[in-house]
Amino acid sequence: MKLLSSGITPSPDTPGNMRSSALIRWGLGNEFQLWIDVPEKYADSLSETGNPWLVAMLPMAAALGEDIELPLPVDALLLENCRGVLAIWNEWYPELHQIALHCPVKGFEPSGAIKKTAAFFSGGIDSYFTIARRMPGNPYGIPAVGVLDDLLTVWGFDIGVNDETQFQPLARMLAGSVESLGGNHIIVQTNLRDVMEVYRKRWGPLTHGAGLAFIGLSLEKRYREVILGSTYPYGALFPWGSHPLVDPLFSTSLLSVMHDGAALTRIGKTAVAARLPQARRGLHVCQATGLHNCSVCEKCYRTMIALDILGLKESFAETFDWSGYTLSRVRMVYIGGGLEQIFYREMISAARSLERTDIAVALSHAARRSSRMAPFIHWAERMTTRPLVWRLGIALRRVLLRGSIQKEYITI
Repeated sequence: MKLLSSGITPSPDTPGNMRSSALIRWGLGNEFQLWIDVPEKYADSLSETGNPWLVAMLPMAAALGEDIELPLPVDALLLENCRGVLAIWNEWYPELHQIALHCPVKGFEPSGAIKKTAAFFSGGIDSYFTIARRMPGNPYGIPAVGVLDDLLTVWGFDIGVNDETQFQPLARMLAGSVESLGGNHIIVQTNLRDVMEVYRKRWGPLTHGAGLAFIGLSLEKRYREVILGSTYPYGALFPWGSHPLVDPLFSTSLLSVMHDGAALTRIGKTAVAARLPQARRGLHVCQATGLHNCSVCEKCYRTMIALDILGLKESFAETFDWSGYTLSRVRMVYIGGGLEQIFYREMISAARSLERTDIAVALSHAARRSSRMAPFIHWAERMTTRPLVWRLGIALRRVLLRGSIQKEYITI
């Protein structure tokens, strides 16, 4: 893979935005344009180095087995770190390739600029947890571990980069939450998941952290630290796209990428985030709709169950429709592979310790039911990848999961 050219120009799609773009060649002469748009007032923050492009290209090059060539200088520490990332990925996923990185190297040069700290803000539990712990002197009894200057919302990750109908209402809601928190909200737009298939197909297991780091590094002139909310706790780690072993390796000598919150379980993070009034009014966890929580998908139910265990149903009456939530429905949650099982084991344990035996029993039933169904679901999903029987696989999966609370996604 080779970066052929790059530049910063006014965005042709979004008035009032500047676009940092790169023309990248891969395979036997295939080319695509990768870009990120930011509001004009942050144009001076856009990177002119190869740092963001190297991180963006890394997963795709490793999947293809192509060396990376960049004409732009790359920070010496980041270059060293990316070789470490490749070594970790190759250990986790042997089908990925060891590749060479060819680029000019930029050594450390002290910067006198006072830089800021940013975190990503999607409106979910992880986002509000990171914010809640970075409000010095907050009235909610939450010990502060730092401060935040900017909250970054990415258009093009969870919602398609051209889907204004889904994104704009959500963006307005998130902006309102940030305003009430007294923060600075920046919306960035990128086609990363459109032009790089590996970011669509392996977002969870491989590319999540790299995608977020690409955004942070694209604004590297502005930041000294960019915070990525953790997914899984230290006690239940496994190979994943955002990981405390990998995310910090996307740091440069002047910008630190921090993996935040892995010392707490998801229900522990929920308890902290729930103290914020803004979370109670504007929590958004659903991947099935752009603005409102659908309150019927697995992601919504997972959060609703946690809130129920914590005795917070009434506090979140504005963000979820509880009218269809019952323990009978909890028993019908389909708990997928080992990843989701971590969250549900945590909730079963928390339910028992908080004397919510009714929820623990319902979740245990869901876990047993899911274990019985899992081999058949796996078989159906494998069929969906086969040319002649993929339609049959889709139909079989639909039949097997009929009546279950399951994952739903906006089409990217």
